[in-house]
Amino acid sequence: MKSIPSYGVRSRRTAANAGVRLTARTYGKARIGTYSEKADGHITVDSDPERLVAHILSVDPRVRSFKQQPFTVDLVGERLLFSREEVSEARKMRGRRTGDAEYTPDFATVQIDGLQCAYEVKLQGYEGDERYWAKIERARAIMEAYCYPLHTVIVPADERHPVVVNAQLLKSAVAHAYKYLHQDIIDQAERYCESGPVLQHALCADLQISTGLIPPLLAIGVLQADVARRHICATLKLSAAHGDLGHLCLIEELRQ
Repeated sequence: MKSIPSYGVRSRRTAANAGVRLTARTYGKARIGTYSEKADGHITVDSDPERLVAHILSVDPRVRSFKQQPFTVDLVGERLLFSREEVSEARKMRGRRTGDAEYTPDFATVQIDGLQCAYEVKLQGYEGDERYWAKIERARAIMEAYCYPLHTVIVPADERHPVVVNAQLLKSAVAHAYKYLHQDIIDQAERYCESGPVLQHALCADLQISTGLIPPLLAIGVLQADVARRHICATLKLSAAHGDLGHLCLIEELRQ
């Protein structure tokens, strides 16, 4: 018999976190590793806010795939550079030119509908100065000309913010939901919510199921809830999702 996953208590952000590890230092900066099938496996990012956004993109049903630091924007030549060779050539052409000449977005996604977009990730309170955002606006105009709209994501500094906590629970749940759910549990949860919204503690008590099964039920669209604004906990209001995964679209809560 498989043990029920432990959800609802968020561990401290350390290298011991399941599925996350610090990778070798690069040019004096610690890099953080995580895993996502949508990013073709193991990836490294520069910060905890970027790791969180990787988790959000992993659970977003609209995202087919994503890459970290996918390309460089040549702010002088007004073009996108997709290889080291292209970057090197652009730098040679610029010579000794001073000022901001390049920008690299933190993530780019390909959506299920085929559209592409990119994300700049910042931690609340460390958004950058006017010069930095002037560079971002220059890059945004160039990227939009290449059909790559650039969105800014501000990750809350509060580690107990619902998106910060829930995204990590849901990422694990999406990956492992069917290891812990069987059809009887799914059928019982759907029947229980037929008459309307219920509280999590009531559903778990009446069906005699572990609270650790709530994230998997949310992850596969059996249940839905406002997980962008409410914690997954006893007082969370749940309703039948009928396969709808719209509640897993968390990125809008952080977009500026």
